[in-house]
Amino acid sequence: MNKKLKMILTFVLLTGTTLYAADNMLGTKVDPVVTKSYVDMKIREQLGKVETQKSTFEIVDVGAGKTIYGKQGSEMIIRSGEGRIIASLAGGVQDVTDGVDLAADVIAPKNNLLIIPREDGRGIFANKAMTIMVRGGYTIL
Repeated sequence: MNKKLKMILTFVLLTGTTLYAADNMLGTKVDPVVTKSYVDMKIREQLGKVETQKSTFEIVDVGAGKTIYGKQGSEMIIRSGEGRIIASLAGGVQDVTDGVDLAADVIAPKNNLLIIPREDGRGIFANKAMTIMVRGGYTIL
């Protein structure tokens, strides 16, 4: 093929693709282009999960009978209510205020800084409704 014919075919192909996309309203309010993180967030909302990732402490209410699971490195401070530690086979939740590892089913102390070391199912089960300060990712189920 000569150079002129290749250019004409490329032009026709690009024009056809552009017209097809414009005709199908791709990337408009009718059919918007979205990011994967936006889609993931909407899926979590539909599943009834709450998840955030922040660099400052956030006040979170956890209803009685619910569990707040921390992401790796999440920090939690229980301000009110009562919770019981949910541990994993690898260990418990670190209480850096008292310098101890809190094992499963231990009542979580109020006003102590608790750290979730790994994202492996560790968290706090709310025996009574709790208000917790959380820094980092979490999920409430």
